[in-house]
Amino acid sequence: MPGFFDMFRSNPVPVLPGPDQDVFTDRLPAALPGTEFVATFATAWQPLRQHDRAAATVRWCMLDAARRIAAPRKVTERTMLEAELNTRLPQMDLAASHLRLLSCTVSLAVDAQAEQDTKTVDKLTRELRMQRLRQQLEQEQMGYLRDKVLTDPATARSYWFMHHPDALTSLLDDTFEQVAAKLTGGGDDRQTAVVAETVQDFVGGLTADERRYLLDRLGDVFVSFDRGDLAGRVLDA
Repeated sequence: MPGFFDMFRSNPVPVLPGPDQDVFTDRLPAALPGTEFVATFATAWQPLRQHDRAAATVRWCMLDAARRIAAPRKVTERTMLEAELNTRLPQMDLAASHLRLLSCTVSLAVDAQAEQDTKTVDKLTRELRMQRLRQQLEQEQMGYLRDKVLTDPATARSYWFMHHPDALTSLLDDTFEQVAAKLTGGGDDRQTAVVAETVQDFVGGLTADERRYLLDRLGDVFVSFDRGDLAGRVLDA
């Protein structure tokens, strides 16, 4: 049975383990698959109670946080990532693990081949992006030409000469209007006139017998299209 003076005796205060430290190296996957950072951690901590796995717990906490921070980073961003890790990791709260983090510093290294591979991929990505932009611009220009410029031969001519001022001699013929009309689906009257003129030139160079043979064949063509009226007109000519 406790005596009277036992009530005045103080309970012994548990002695906490002293600070401890650790240095370890591990790998942090980078944004480009197959590339990674080699990270060296130097940590120090104070247990808040007896702790059997203090070093392993600190390692796991630091490494897990570092991997999440590094995941979106490329190996070409090593300097920026190193600065971010050395800012954020020392602020981590390990109280839930009964530990107090005293310090944490991280140094990063990257493989030269991984850095070169990342630069190559970045270059190809930029070139692909520029190619897509150029294709988009070409499509917009083609749409503008189709819908705004080539719908009218006069506008088409003005647009073309604006970009080819040294070609003013082509104003002496109507080739440009014919091309613009064909591209826009117009120019039927002009096409009919060209065909009629061509046939006239051809017939004019034939002998009487050759002309009669041609007219007979033309009459057969009209009949095949159910245009006997036109066939009669040709045969009576």
